[in-house]
Amino acid sequence: MKLGVAVGGTLREVTSLAGRAEAAGLESVWLAELDHSAFVQAAAAISSTSRIGVGTAVALAFPRSPTITAMSAWDLDELSGDRFMLGLGPQVKRVLEARFSVRVEKPAPQMREYVQAVRTIWAANRGEAVRHEGEIYRITMPTFHGLPRPERRDTPILLAAVGPVLSRVCGEVADGLLGHPLASPRYLREAVQPAIAAGLERSGRSSGACPITAMVMVSIGDDEVAARRAARLQIAFYATTPSYKPILALHDRAALPRDLRRAFVNRDHDRMAELIDDELLDAIAIAGRPDEALDRLAAWEGVAERVVLGVPWYGMTPERQRDAIEAALDLGARCGAGS
Repeated sequence: MKLGVAVGGTLREVTSLAGRAEAAGLESVWLAELDHSAFVQAAAAISSTSRIGVGTAVALAFPRSPTITAMSAWDLDELSGDRFMLGLGPQVKRVLEARFSVRVEKPAPQMREYVQAVRTIWAANRGEAVRHEGEIYRITMPTFHGLPRPERRDTPILLAAVGPVLSRVCGEVADGLLGHPLASPRYLREAVQPAIAAGLERSGRSSGACPITAMVMVSIGDDEVAARRAARLQIAFYATTPSYKPILALHDRAALPRDLRRAFVNRDHDRMAELIDDELLDAIAIAGRPDEALDRLAAWEGVAERVVLGVPWYGMTPERQRDAIEAALDLGARCGAGS
């Protein structure tokens, strides 16, 4: 099982942490798109590394045109020497509309076509006489009169997915699926893997064409209570979003979002954390003492090709988040030393 780590912070911190991840022997480093551009962060990570894979988890697809995304991905792939992985996500409807002023009615079909359009642009830039004319995107001038670059590869595309519909789309068109931090090993095994398999069969692709990269929430430290509370609060924040209800339902917590939403609206972090019980916490996250973390990682063996260690960020000060990333890096280094 490959092991990566998600890093964040200022661009200088991203640069430093990516270099440390490479020195620790990790396979990859991943950048999210919250308050900073995932592509700019990826460039920062690439600048301080020479061997490690660099991926976005995730760059938001729909606020960008497929052409802009294709150009950015190829630029980063060239800069890295073919080490870049393009992780794309749809984002939830409320955030797309309120933050980006973008309306998306059918995210799964649009994501399928988005990936096809990106690959069409790459093919055109290799010199193929192609264009994309779909239901949502129409790109009749995929290049801008530049010289063909036949040597360039298709950058690997991984799609973020939670439910069965988008997981099937991953099986149809993606080079991998990025699991959500809420997605437990059980959920990936029982809900996501069968949907990927259905998509692979539908598109006639091989069984190993779309492996899972699991995004695993890690919150460890000497203060076990504080580490577990940070993970509880992050789970609680994610669980207020309706899109993630299938995960909670699988764990018999379908009614949980109602109470969580009330606490979230009231900004009652203590109540939000209190609502996440130990059983649910341990089903989803690796939270507690550092000496228990290595054994807990074994739960993702056989489910995911790659595990990316990520840390809580909701309600965290920058200092506490840096400490959490440091702990995740230490865990990754210990995993490398034990392999």
